[in-house]
Amino acid sequence: MIKADEAIDIIIENTSILSEQKKYILDCIDYVLAEDIYSNEDLPSFDKSAMDGYAIKINDGQEFEIIGTIKAGDYYNEELQSGKALKIMTGAAFPKGADSVIQIEKVDVIDNKLIIKDKVEKGLNVIKKGCQIKLNDLVLKKGTVIRPYEIGLLASLGYDKIKVYKSPDVSLLITGDELVDINGKLENGKIRNSNGYSLHALVKNSGANPLSMDIVKDDKEILKKSILDAFEKSDIVITSGGASVGDYDFVEDVLDEIGADVKFKKIKIKPGKPVVFAKYKEKLFFGLPGNPLSSINVFEQFVKMAIFKMMGKSPEYDYIDVIAGDNFENAKRRTIYFYVNIEKHEGKYYAYKSGGQSSNSLKTISNSNGLIILPEEVENVKVGDFIKGRFLS
Repeated sequence: MIKADEAIDIIIENTSILSEQKKYILDCIDYVLAEDIYSNEDLPSFDKSAMDGYAIKINDGQEFEIIGTIKAGDYYNEELQSGKALKIMTGAAFPKGADSVIQIEKVDVIDNKLIIKDKVEKGLNVIKKGCQIKLNDLVLKKGTVIRPYEIGLLASLGYDKIKVYKSPDVSLLITGDELVDINGKLENGKIRNSNGYSLHALVKNSGANPLSMDIVKDDKEILKKSILDAFEKSDIVITSGGASVGDYDFVEDVLDEIGADVKFKKIKIKPGKPVVFAKYKEKLFFGLPGNPLSSINVFEQFVKMAIFKMMGKSPEYDYIDVIAGDNFENAKRRTIYFYVNIEKHEGKYYAYKSGGQSSNSLKTISNSNGLIILPEEVENVKVGDFIKGRFLS
C-alpha cells in the first residue's frame, strides 16, 4: 500500500498533456489556452465618451451652442469649434476638437444653449483609445483557463477561434453480475448501477468527455475484450468493481494478460483502499472500488488529477483551514477523507459531520458540501482543532 501523496505523484508523472485543437470560443468554457493571445488592435479602438453628456472644448466661457447629437455607433466628421457643444451618448465616438464630456446633471439647457453650472476639468469623462489594451499587447497567456470573462475579452478583440488543449475521452466499465440499469427490475440480489451514473457525471463535471458507462459481467474474457475496446477509443479507461481480491475480481488478471504497466494496486486511504492505476500504450487505466462512496472519493482525489493534467490545468485543489465542529477519529491510521458540511461563522469555517462515512453511503455525500482530510499520522481531531478542508465542486 502506498500513501495518498505518493499515488498522486505517480499519476501526475505518468500523465501527459493532450494535443491542441482549435475551437470556437463559445465551446471553450473551462478549457485551457494552448497559445499566447496578442491584441491585433487597440481597445478601445477610438476615443469615446464615458457617459451621457455634452462634448465640448474647454474655454473661458460657461455657455455653448448645441449643434447636434452623437449616438453610439455614429461618427462626427467635422472638427468641433470653441463655443460649440455636441450632445453625446455613452460609448459614442468622441469628436475631433473636443477635449471633455460634461455630464447632463451638471448643466442647464435652454433651447439650444448649454450652460455649465460648475467648473469643468479638461479631459473629463473621455475614454482614450488603447487605454485598456494596446496593439500587440499580450492579452492572455498560454495556460489560462477560459472562463466567461475571457470569452468576452476574446470577442472584443475579434477572436472567434482559439487553440486549447483537448479534453480526454473517458470510458466507464462498471463490473458486476449483481448490477441492473436504472430502469431494471430489482430481483433478489440485484442492485442498480448507481456508480455508472455517478462517474459519468463526475467525468463530465471535471471537463472530460464520458463515452460510455457499460455494465460488464463478472467474466474475465468479457472484461478483457471490453477493456481493450475501451482503450481503442479513450484516453482514460475506468472500471468500477472487480479491483479487489475476490473470486470474481478479474481486473488485475486482465491487466497482466494485456501487458499493461501496473503502477500501484492499493492506496492507504479511507474510503477507497483498493485502487489500481496502470498505463497501456500511453493510455491511462483506473480500477476503482465498487462501493459508491469509495468510487466517488477515488475519482475526486486521484482520477480528476489525471484529467486536469491532460487538459493543461493545475492538478491540485485549493484547500482552506477549517475548524472541527465535531470530533473526528482516524482509528485505522490511513489518510481519511470525511465528507462534511462546512459553514462560515464570524469569518471562520467550521466542519460538521453530515452522516455516516460508510463506503456505500451515497446519502452522506449528497448531504455534504465539502470534505476534510485527516492525515494518517493524525489519530483524532477534536472540536476546535484546525484541519485541512475544501468545498466540493
